Amino acid sequence: MKKTVNINLNSFMFNIDEDAYNMLSLYLRKLEEHFSKQDEGSEIVRDIEARIAEIFGMKINENKQVINISDVEEVILILGNVEDITGENMSEHKTDSDSEKKEQKPKKKLYRDPDNKYLGGVCSGLSYYTGISTTAWRVLFLIFLFVGQISIIAYLILWIAVPEAKTTAEKLEMKGDKVNLSNIEKTVKQEYEDLKKSFKNINSKKTSDIFNNIGNAIMNILSITAQVLGKVLGVLFLVGGALILVALTIGILSVSKENIYFSNDFLNMIWLPGLLEFVTNSGTAWLLSISILVFCVIPIIAIIYWGIQLLFNISGNKYLGIGTFIIWVISIIVIAFASLNIGASFRSVEHKTIETQICSDSTNHYIFELNPEFNSKDILTEDEIENVNDLHIFINQHLIIPEQGSLRSLPEIDFYTSTDTCANIELVYYARGANRKEAEENLETIKYDYSISDSIIQFNPFYTLNSEKYRAQQLKIKVYIPEGHTFEISKSLSKLIDIEDATNLLEDEDLTDKKLLSSKSGFVVI
Repeated sequence: MKKTVNINLNSFMFNIDEDAYNMLSLYLRKLEEHFSKQDEGSEIVRDIEARIAEIFGMKINENKQVINISDVEEVILILGNVEDITGENMSEHKTDSDSEKKEQKPKKKLYRDPDNKYLGGVCSGLSYYTGISTTAWRVLFLIFLFVGQISIIAYLILWIAVPEAKTTAEKLEMKGDKVNLSNIEKTVKQEYEDLKKSFKNINSKKTSDIFNNIGNAIMNILSITAQVLGKVLGVLFLVGGALILVALTIGILSVSKENIYFSNDFLNMIWLPGLLEFVTNSGTAWLLSISILVFCVIPIIAIIYWGIQLLFNISGNKYLGIGTFIIWVISIIVIAFASLNIGASFRSVEHKTIETQICSDSTNHYIFELNPEFNSKDILTEDEIENVNDLHIFINQHLIIPEQGSLRSLPEIDFYTSTDTCANIELVYYARGANRKEAEENLETIKYDYSISDSIIQFNPFYTLNSEKYRAQQLKIKVYIPEGHTFEISKSLSKLIDIEDATNLLEDEDLTDKKLLSSKSGFVVI
């Protein structure tokens, strides 16, 4: 058991054991005796005490609350003895290992230089840190000031982020010098000489102080503003990221292979593996789905983490960040390769056309309507879907609905004028595949029926794809009405047709259940 003493060192309180206290007292007494003969001696001793307090502060942690004799010995080893300055023999207890430690070249630290500044001392600090002259840095900032004003933002960021070298130890670290007794003495003496010279030009000093005070006031305002904005951004990141994550979780839990599509007033979700299984194999579908999920979730988690850091000033974990970024990049690579693999199945496109001629009776009048076997409600639009289980996939603005092991989709019926004597109906089939042969085979999977009875043409609302995989199979129906002939389109077909009247003012639905005339200028309501 050892006795401990409370000491005040540079306005910091430390608990120190008795042996360490005796050694530290002797050391400081020697320093005071040596430097008391100099005008700036008290300033030197005060800077040395500040450096000792800084080193002691690094020794204190949750597991260690008392400064011991080994800590004091380390301080003396770092700063050196009075004999190091006077040139007398140093302590007999100095070892070779101690010499090796003292010979190690200290690392420079980036500080703002308060002794050589016009504004914040950024350029002078960068000069010490990089070895490039202060003038060169100032010229560089001035050049960029006239090229997009980039240097203003960069200078302000450095002014806020880089600390000012206030103590003698920090100034020595800025210059890359060892923080020991000899260098502290030299620095304080130089500052003392500079201070005496500065009194010769007191008026310019006052002017400089005014500008420095104005600059410091501006920087304080900017610093406070940045802190407030940081907290606001932290709240926005945290709340926004959490809401997105909750919405994503609800959406994921609400969809399944049986219920591929989920929709409400706030969220639309698709069961991605189920969707992708219509275009690729199950393994690729799941791999791509998981990769897309990782790609989306990691930035959301990062936003939440940034919000927590801004709010609570928590430092980030470098290795965790690197690991997460690597996983995110891997997800991008997987998405790219899987997408290319799926895209290869759609590389080639083929089409074929089947034409049917319709010659009506002497009235030259045609009626187009929905096959009565189907109800007009079978043709769905996105806004009219009430039972989301009925909707499975939207591709190319067409509904894809699994029905008894096959896929169904909506055809598009377009009307055109023609100069022929009879009306014509063209069924244009489109399909894709990995190659031309496969695309041609996929054309044969499209099955569609319509009927013609005299001048009445009845269209089925869907075409069927007798295929397990979707390969962009489409059906376009082109109806050509000869000039001078008339026709009617039932309202039941309003969701499938595309027709423009001669005025270009009416919508497709406005043209249903009306008698239309095919003319040179277009279709006219009569």
